[in-house]
Amino acid sequence: MSRVSKHKKRRQLKKKKIFMTVGIIAVVYFFGFFFFTTHYYPGTTVGSMKIGWRSEASARQYLKDKLSEITVTVEEPEGEELITAVDAGLAYTDLKVLGQILNRQKGQIWFWQLKDKQDNEPLTLRVDQEKLSVSIDALECMNPETPVESASATLEYDAGQKEYVIKEGSLGNIVEKEHFLEGVSEAFLNGHSSISLKDPTYYKQPEYTSASQEVLDAQQVLNGYLGGTISYKDGKQTEKLSRKEISQCLKCSPDFQVSIKRAKVKKFVKTQVAGTFNSVEGSIPKGLTAWKVDEEKEAEAVIKTIQSGKKEERKPIYATEGFDKTDSDIEKTYIDVNLSLQKMWYVEDGKVALSSDVVTGNTSTGHGTGTGLYRIAFKQRDHLMVKYNSFVHYWMPYNTRVGIGFHDASWRSSFGGDIYRYNGSHGCINMPPANAEKLYSLISTGTLVYIHW
Repeated sequence: MSRVSKHKKRRQLKKKKIFMTVGIIAVVYFFGFFFFTTHYYPGTTVGSMKIGWRSEASARQYLKDKLSEITVTVEEPEGEELITAVDAGLAYTDLKVLGQILNRQKGQIWFWQLKDKQDNEPLTLRVDQEKLSVSIDALECMNPETPVESASATLEYDAGQKEYVIKEGSLGNIVEKEHFLEGVSEAFLNGHSSISLKDPTYYKQPEYTSASQEVLDAQQVLNGYLGGTISYKDGKQTEKLSRKEISQCLKCSPDFQVSIKRAKVKKFVKTQVAGTFNSVEGSIPKGLTAWKVDEEKEAEAVIKTIQSGKKEERKPIYATEGFDKTDSDIEKTYIDVNLSLQKMWYVEDGKVALSSDVVTGNTSTGHGTGTGLYRIAFKQRDHLMVKYNSFVHYWMPYNTRVGIGFHDASWRSSFGGDIYRYNGSHGCINMPPANAEKLYSLISTGTLVYIHW
């Protein structure tokens, strides 16, 4: 073969190679052009998810498969429970973004994009709240075997500190669903793999805590009332309304409204004030000289003192008043004669032991019975009153200077009323024989006698 022929053949072979190379490049180029029109570039990501080389349909399925693998573990005080993506109705809200990513790819220069990363924002997730709510309702943590409600803080009187202190409430085991539902939703949406029910905020909270303004205000009012103590003193008798006793008269409602227990105040007045300062037990007969506390007025006064929060020293308010309280003995045992009512009472140790109608001195003849305080001088059976030539079985004089005393008057058929005005005695206190006998057996020499109108 000639040199010319060989050269020509080499030139033809070279052209053939060039055409083949160009053809291959063209085939590869157009293949890539058409491939990356429907598939993502190799470095394409959506958030942390790699979708390179995938078609839109493949990418959609891939993302959904990965989504279904997501779970949230509920860490409980005594175990764990699992909530799946299916339980939560977890889904993407904007899968159409996948198509937009494809549309942005420039297929004609696909070969320049192979080494570049195509990072895209993560897709937005949503939770089906109704479906998740139903799933949460089925959890064991939402259905405790023994439900325990949360308890609010309380105010209690501390005898050591002598004031009201706040006792913190307690947290129950009932999960507050709305807050828990929100927490689980956020865990799914933010990529958290667990949520802890050891967090106390997920449980139903007490309505009132130690920091609640209502609790602090009530504590201030209660402790202010404790300052309203009362020290009673009348004669030798004393009584006191202490801080502890005031605390027993105070009430704080569940919503921390403070009030005073009127029944408790009345009981204190009845048992301690009246019990101390009343000179006669029970109801006091009209006309009997005795100390008796006005319980209604005294109770109102006590309430006002408590509300003022100020310490006070005073006497009780009396409905009726008796003797001077400088002598404590006269409050317990004495004979009381009411000339206006023509009645007498013998009070022994604070109890009415005897009462009787009487006839006293004749006021029309100037022999009216004198008033004042006396004492029984002595007692005598079967006594003849020589001055008046009258025989009595029971003689109990209290004014020996003029010979005046208590005695039976068998010659009278009636006692009391207005008899003393026109047919009274010469100054003595006439009694029915049976009552004179009783009085004689009850009294002692020295028994106090009080005569008054």
